[in-house]
Amino acid sequence: MTAVLAMEDAPQVTARFAEMRTVLNSDAPTDTPREQSDAYRFNILGGKTLRESFINAADDTALLIIRCVEYIDPVTQKTRYGVDYWSVLRYWASDHGTRAMAELSYVKAARDEFARPTLLLSRERFARGLASFYDVTDVI
Repeated sequence: MTAVLAMEDAPQVTARFAEMRTVLNSDAPTDTPREQSDAYRFNILGGKTLRESFINAADDTALLIIRCVEYIDPVTQKTRYGVDYWSVLRYWASDHGTRAMAELSYVKAARDEFARPTLLLSRERFARGLASFYDVTDVI
């Protein structure tokens, strides 16, 4: 007897749980009022890091950080799961009440950055895929 585990793809999970909500964005409007931005930024930055990918400069200063975090929504006081994207060029954060959606969004953000880099990086960063692109990543 063989058991097969049925896995849903990203569109199926999104259809079941709804889209991520944008709570911070340096370049565009958000789904939350701008006057709440500082509260969301504070809680997301202080949230528990679940997963992380980052790129440092040669002097070890951060150039790009993508995190999947668990944090407390400053308005509803409920646990939410977010993706926090910060680079020297821009930042954004989105969140969801379901960890699975945040995890999918985190993986997508890390892969999208590799596929279409927003930073000027050395050729060596692209030699071995995600493993050489990021200084630290858990995305395969």
